[in-house]
Amino acid sequence: MKIKTYKTYNGFITSVLLLFFSSCIDETYNNSETISGSFISVKGVGLRSATYPGDTSDNTVRTLRILSFNKVTGECTTNVRYDALLGEIIQHSIRPGDYDFIFLANEPSLQNTVNMLNAVSEYSDLNKIAFPASVFSSEQIIPMIQEIKNVTVLPDGKGAKLSNGTEVTLLELGLNRLGIRVDVVLEAKDNFDEALKGVTFSNVPDMVPLTANYTGPAIKRNVVRTFTQSENASYFSDTSVTSENATWAKKISRIILPSNELEAVGDRDKAVIFIVDMGSNYSPSCELKINSNPINYSLPINTKLDLLGIIKEPLEVNIKASPWEAIEEDWNISGNRILNVSHTEVNIRDRNGARISFWSNMPYVRVLETVKVKSSGNEANTNEIFNALSSQSYNPYVDERFLYNPQTGDGYMDILVERPDRMSEETYEITLAASEDAEMTVNTLQRKILVHVKSDGKHFDFIINSSENMWSHPYVGAFYRNKEKGERVITGIRYSYWDNWTATVPAEFHHFIVISSTPSFDPNIGTDFPGNPEDYPVIPNYQKGEDGTSITGKGRIYFRIGLKENNPSNMPRYGAVDVSYHFHGIYYTTRLYIRQGEEPDYLMRSGSSGTDYGQKFSPYNLTVSEFKKQPETRSKWHDIDYNDLDNEVGFVEYPTQAGAHFQWGLPIAYAALAHRAYHPTNVNMGDFPWEISGWPVQRIVTDSYWNPDNGDKLKDYYEVCPSGYYRPTDGPLNQRAVNSYNDTQVHMSDWRMSLFRIPMRGDASEFTVNKPYPTEFKPELYVGRILNEVKYGFYADGFFDRRPIRERNMILGLNRSSELTATTYAGVSLDNTQAAYGGVLVFNSDTNASLFFPAAGRRWYANGSLEYAGETGYYWSSSVAPGWTDTSTGMEQGAPFGNIWNVELNYMAPRPVSVSHLFGNTIRCVKK
Repeated sequence: MKIKTYKTYNGFITSVLLLFFSSCIDETYNNSETISGSFISVKGVGLRSATYPGDTSDNTVRTLRILSFNKVTGECTTNVRYDALLGEIIQHSIRPGDYDFIFLANEPSLQNTVNMLNAVSEYSDLNKIAFPASVFSSEQIIPMIQEIKNVTVLPDGKGAKLSNGTEVTLLELGLNRLGIRVDVVLEAKDNFDEALKGVTFSNVPDMVPLTANYTGPAIKRNVVRTFTQSENASYFSDTSVTSENATWAKKISRIILPSNELEAVGDRDKAVIFIVDMGSNYSPSCELKINSNPINYSLPINTKLDLLGIIKEPLEVNIKASPWEAIEEDWNISGNRILNVSHTEVNIRDRNGARISFWSNMPYVRVLETVKVKSSGNEANTNEIFNALSSQSYNPYVDERFLYNPQTGDGYMDILVERPDRMSEETYEITLAASEDAEMTVNTLQRKILVHVKSDGKHFDFIINSSENMWSHPYVGAFYRNKEKGERVITGIRYSYWDNWTATVPAEFHHFIVISSTPSFDPNIGTDFPGNPEDYPVIPNYQKGEDGTSITGKGRIYFRIGLKENNPSNMPRYGAVDVSYHFHGIYYTTRLYIRQGEEPDYLMRSGSSGTDYGQKFSPYNLTVSEFKKQPETRSKWHDIDYNDLDNEVGFVEYPTQAGAHFQWGLPIAYAALAHRAYHPTNVNMGDFPWEISGWPVQRIVTDSYWNPDNGDKLKDYYEVCPSGYYRPTDGPLNQRAVNSYNDTQVHMSDWRMSLFRIPMRGDASEFTVNKPYPTEFKPELYVGRILNEVKYGFYADGFFDRRPIRERNMILGLNRSSELTATTYAGVSLDNTQAAYGGVLVFNSDTNASLFFPAAGRRWYANGSLEYAGETGYYWSSSVAPGWTDTSTGMEQGAPFGNIWNVELNYMAPRPVSVSHLFGNTIRCVKK
């Protein structure tokens, strides 16, 4: 259930009492007696209408209890309950002095409650009193309360002095209703007259305390209020639809509930639950909250909730929370000019946003062009700090993150950082202005909004891959399991407010892909502990006119992708979202490939032999169960119990996660050493140069093959893929795979035939090609190049896109032959075994099928030090490659045996390369 907060007002004030202070000679506690001494006259006990006057029954006052307390001692000095008919004058006797006043209207007539109120002898006694939930209903007058502290009653008829030093003879007060009012509008595409049975509110508190420091019996949340069309018909009525595509609407009016004040406003277990009863059909429900960022399940006294519910699964409910009457001294109101906002202070991160709603009766409303940087006091351009927020004066109503409708007075702004900085924290002051002219110069109102911004990690530009930008990191796709639909966040920095971009769902994918410009409202996205993306479904921004198929933006690229339904098939289905951006007068377009389904699948080909040969690859890298159970382990490796392989190994949870590094194999005598799964990062690897003590260096020195016709089969010792899977081939398994000169062996390769439209022939290793051993196995040279169906960048799989990208240190692998140098690698969760990286997406442009491979790097054959992490993925095959040797220096160099085919995946040159079996690579398994 998702609830969007449209308006939330603080310090709700509703009723207005006219209290007159004068002086007499007597003191009395009965309004029928002759008054002498000092007293207070109360006239016109009733509620004055304002922006939302409510129904007559909302405003009824029948009784008024006035309590005064000695300001210093807290002792109760007067405590009288009066009948309070409209227009009647009440004279409340009190001596001159300093007091705190409590006014209680419409107190329950329950004898126990009356006895407790009559027995109040000091202010703290009020902390023990609560009104039961039973007195809060539409059929009863509503209990109300108001407190005014530090009032000095003056002698000799001079009135009173207030806490701010103002002396008055007439004091205007406001009564706050201790309950809340809920009005509901339900809308749907279909007619639900027969299906709708009613609505229910559960988890409602059983009483409402009078004070915030309540010390009485514990509050229980066991009250259930049910309103049915059959038994409560007067609540239900037909109404007009307001949502796009809706054809049916029903209104449920004036439900009165006890308020739900929470000490911990984010405590979901104490939220009031709203349920739409659809009989034998699915009955959607959600928790009521008045704010999503930060989350707030509290329903304060005197709140009016307008619920617009779109009936579907899950229930979409927009809540507009407002006071019954908005009379607040802190609003900037002059005459009839109004500018009200839902928040005056919000917190956001670099991956989420905050929605602020506002209401005005002015013709022009927009965010001003500059913000104040609170740490320095300097001014900054609004649109350089926040994404497309400050509308230009020639277009004052609308910007990509701002919308105002002067006909209805409703507006909102989505506050999103434009260019987040690494590891920064700053507070900015935004100015929202309303005026009678677009330049904001005539009768202007202003509201100041504080925005606290935290940013963590490294941020990347959104630049499409090309020969000029081979290492750029745009998002290249998104991944969902069969039963996942929640948000995937696509983002990347651009350079100017004036650079436009669009995201579009091609027509053939409208049935299951939806996109939205609305930012994520997960308060923890962008941290190491984000929320579950399934808790944040993607709903089009209907206020902006979006239908979920196309959105536009400026500056920073930021939008969300979601799905409309679970995958109806067990096999993956594929789609796409096209992104275009404008830069220096040129539009660039790239396609993001969407996959829903975790089952292994074919990519480029399917079949069993010849030119149609291809296999189903798993979408996940291989790891060990220990790394999944203990992600914070600091162990350099885990020793696999090969006799319990099915319980020892498994796949990672997300496609971007690296899994573990594995050596290909060792001489059989050292098989136990080859059963090690190495940590995917440099955590706990010691100091530079990050070598692994005990890294096995035992060379294969005889002809050995994965599945020979005779002799030892290395697959029986080193196959670590789980049951039902195996390590992919790169040619034959019973001999050296040359993969050259003709396609006979190439057609036997899982890697080349399954992933690439034009299967690669040959070896990209110049060492093997130029110095083969023996000579009859000399392969041809494959020259790596950019391929049309390979993308390189980040992948939104619900893990990588929700966490900060950080950097850690590793060896610069290019300098292995000379002086060692350190460099950095980037990814998320780099201090545990869940480490995830950007990488390569291989796709089929005919079917839009896609498969992602994280650039997990590899471990150097001689000492296990990590290299190329975050840059290139190195994946083992099961096929032995030609070896080579060189004795020209008098010493043998090279590897006559134990040269293995692996596939290197990056953008500039995805390629097959023969390497030593001693390297530590990642493993991607294929389905048997």
